[in-house]
Amino acid sequence: MRKIILTSTILAGLFVGFFVPQADAQKLTRKQKKENALINIAQVSFEDKQYDTAVEYYTKALVINPQNAETYAQRGNALFLLGQYKDAIKDYSTAIELDPSRENTYYNRGIAKANMNAFEEVLEDYTKEIELNPDNANAYLNRGTTKVLLKKYEEAIEDFSKVIELDTKNELGYFNRGIAKRHNDDYQGAIEDYTKVIELNPKNIESYNNRGVAKFYLKDYKGAIEDYTNVISLNKNFKRAYYNRGIANLGIKNYEDAVLDFTKEIEINPKNDSAYYERAIAQAKLELNSAAIEDYTKAIELNPQNADYYADRAAFISKTNGDLDKALEDINKALELDKHDSEKFLTRAIINCKKEEYLPAIDDLNIVLQMVPDNNQARELRSYAIKSLNTEGKK
Repeated sequence: MRKIILTSTILAGLFVGFFVPQADAQKLTRKQKKENALINIAQVSFEDKQYDTAVEYYTKALVINPQNAETYAQRGNALFLLGQYKDAIKDYSTAIELDPSRENTYYNRGIAKANMNAFEEVLEDYTKEIELNPDNANAYLNRGTTKVLLKKYEEAIEDFSKVIELDTKNELGYFNRGIAKRHNDDYQGAIEDYTKVIELNPKNIESYNNRGVAKFYLKDYKGAIEDYTNVISLNKNFKRAYYNRGIANLGIKNYEDAVLDFTKEIEINPKNDSAYYERAIAQAKLELNSAAIEDYTKAIELNPQNADYYADRAAFISKTNGDLDKALEDINKALELDKHDSEKFLTRAIINCKKEEYLPAIDDLNIVLQMVPDNNQARELRSYAIKSLNTEGKK
């Protein structure tokens, strides 16, 4: 089972506001003056974060002049900040219809669509914004984050690289490029990007955490531990920091420290079933058998649908010559939940061999060898089971 480690992700959601330029008051008609007065009230309300009032007055202004693209865009901003994304999109779309060359409106519509998970349409809006303003680093940044969500990692990396080209000190550009590289299995490249973020901002906790994750996957467990320790020094309550460090300590077989880390994680998050499970593994390595069983049991109690928890408790009971009937019950439950893991069939075969139940053991070993033909342990155990069965038959 691959270790589950927590990675922080920052996806940009930058909102661009813009305000209506005021015309020369001497040239305004009476109708235009009224429109302008309503827009001014709306703007003040917007600045005071009274978005409902802003919407009300922008709407009144649009009754007077329904062709004002700027007012639609502004009302869209207020609706966006009220969380009314569908209505905001309508206003942005109307503003674009009235003035297709408007900058920022495509960008803001893209953010509104992102909040509705319409990611393919989001890409179109950011791309249009970039056509209008090729130097808009935020548009590249948000298009890149959208591509990460769509698992278009290579394209995302290109967008983040463009962000960095436009702004060499853009933390999010490096950070999100690191995320895209990690998803693309370029862990070394991810480390380099996270390192750059840390150079720009030595207190960026998420970068220490994510760099630790990348180091972990490169099996640089000591380096990962250093990064997780930095996370803890900056924020001891950072989500799963102790858990992640515990996993890295398991990687270098530092089981005592792993137990301490998982224990601390459990103090912070007593419902983290994975922490109990990993602590059970560490305690099993330290031959703290009763404690290991307790932790496996607690993990199962918190997450009774995890097949690995049952399977590992079964294997541990069998290995320590415990209650084989209980071990068999556990592994049966594990296989009920997951019939696609050859190791679980192998574990049940081992338990049945210990119980001298050779026929069901042979059946399971045949399944293992169908799934993994070069599994020598299964082949040798099957030979043993067949010989034992023949020996019994001669008695």
